[in-house]
Amino acid sequence: MSEEWQHASLVSKIGKWAWILGLVNGILAVIFGIAGIATTLYWISFYPYGYLYYSVSFYDIWQIIGGIILILVSFVIIRPKFSNKCANKDWDALYGWYLPLGSFKLPWMLIWGIIFELFGWYGWGGLAILLPAVLLLFVGPKEYQWSTEQKAPKPKSTPEPKAEPTN
Repeated sequence: MSEEWQHASLVSKIGKWAWILGLVNGILAVIFGIAGIATTLYWISFYPYGYLYYSVSFYDIWQIIGGIILILVSFVIIRPKFSNKCANKDWDALYGWYLPLGSFKLPWMLIWGIIFELFGWYGWGGLAILLPAVLLLFVGPKEYQWSTEQKAPKPKSTPEPKAEPTN
């Protein structure tokens, strides 16, 4: 679409950097997950029978797994399919990037934003995807069609023939 809309520059700027924010979010998650495990192992090494009192938390393992997922998804999916499209202001490509669920079209932007919120470090990495997605879907340059079914145009009503008077 060549026409500019009110939020085009905001969506373009935030969307362009979404993959980098996801990458930084993933790196921080991995670092803090490893630091949590290292801290636990450090305390276990000082105390006899420390393993009875300290254990590696599931949260630290989850941070490492989530961070790796975020790093991979940022490079493989978000950069080429979302950030590059936002940088080029290719709104039609973003509107056409959806998961068909029957006749319902679920935008991949929302799906990946929610995944980044779930796997991210305190969820701030997903905001860089969700904010442009919500702006584009609800106040974008054109109305997003949530259904794959095309609405048939209303038939033009033909005037009913007037009854001829009977004598």
